[in-house]
Amino acid sequence: MSYAIETKKRKFDRILEALTDSASAASAPPSPSHSSINASTTSLSLYAASDSSKRRRITPPSKTATTHTSTPIALSGHYLPSSRAAFLQRLETFRHVTQWHIPSTDPVNAAAWAKRGWTCVDTDTVACGVCKERLYVDLNLDKELLKLSERHGGEGADEEAAAADEEDSFTISSEIYGSIVKKYQDMIVTAHAESCLWRKRGCDSSIQRIEGLLNTTLALSALKTRYDSLSSHSDEIPRIEPLPPTPLVDPQELEQFRLSGQEKPHIDALRLAVCGWQRKCEDVIECHHCFRSLGLWLYRGESPAIEKLDAIDNHLEYCPWRSAEAQDTELQTGHARTTTSGEEILPKKERVAGWVLVYQAITKDNKQKKASNGSRSTATSETVLGATSSESTTPEQREKKMKDLLRRIKEIKKPFNVKALLKRKDKPKA
Repeated sequence: MSYAIETKKRKFDRILEALTDSASAASAPPSPSHSSINASTTSLSLYAASDSSKRRRITPPSKTATTHTSTPIALSGHYLPSSRAAFLQRLETFRHVTQWHIPSTDPVNAAAWAKRGWTCVDTDTVACGVCKERLYVDLNLDKELLKLSERHGGEGADEEAAAADEEDSFTISSEIYGSIVKKYQDMIVTAHAESCLWRKRGCDSSIQRIEGLLNTTLALSALKTRYDSLSSHSDEIPRIEPLPPTPLVDPQELEQFRLSGQEKPHIDALRLAVCGWQRKCEDVIECHHCFRSLGLWLYRGESPAIEKLDAIDNHLEYCPWRSAEAQDTELQTGHARTTTSGEEILPKKERVAGWVLVYQAITKDNKQKKASNGSRSTATSETVLGATSSESTTPEQREKKMKDLLRRIKEIKKPFNVKALLKRKDKPKA
């Protein structure tokens, strides 16, 4: 080796110390001038609101209909660990790729910060709405610091030594990156103020769960809403990758599925809707649970940039439509059975992603429609058989059946003939 292991350890410690110092300097609270500006802005808005309310009381109401804006209530600045709406509002602040550069595959992704009350307020900067603490998140390795670990022996070093040094530098870089990620994992909690409630307890692991997917009616209603938004411009829908077959997913069920009428749906739009996508604007679709947007023009044309759109993999890694851990819903797979040795094997339960739950709702709906169509056809066939049998009998046969029926009715009525009983009582005994 070109340098000793002890030298590498000292360089590694020096790099970590420099990174820790820079992170602590970046987590300084905002300046008082910024807070005073916010306070003045808030007071002005309150004054304007009160002034407008006075004008509404003085001015008579107009006959024209007033338009109401559907602005969502700001919940992200409050301590609401059990509110899914507040969590999604915080998560939505991380949606801009030009502002948040942390990969969704890392343990310190946007969902991890949002679960502990953080929102993205600036480039790679998070803030807490309760304790007002701010933190700059930087996972980039400083090139100047890494130069120490990338240098190898003298200029006359052979190729074998250079390759070994390159492998050592890669190992050191991976260790440094892992240490930085671990440090920020701790700071997700410890960067809050001591008295902040988010420091004591964050959101539950099921906060990302998409509700209503176990209810067939609700799941299909939401599916239809997403499908209608996509099929309104079906010419914009590119080719979609077929959904992967699993023990819970039969590809034929999607082919047989009909939404409301008997028309066959657009299969590519249906695949997108099953996986949680809906139209955002013209030629753009989005997911409302990981806030990923996709431009459909990338997948169209004679030589598209991407040949087919994968409706599952294009969600971010922490999205419940894609991640079984984020959806946190279990389904029973298989059936209970007994082996030849008499051992009973119970069915297993496993977590599944959101799109699998929608697929299960489609399968159930298909089975119900088949059952109802089968019973309807059985009743129709019985009616037809009865009608044909009545038409095939001759008038003599029908008259004979009528006489037999009348004779049976008389025999049944005999015990209830009150007049005959009274006559028997009135007869004198001999």
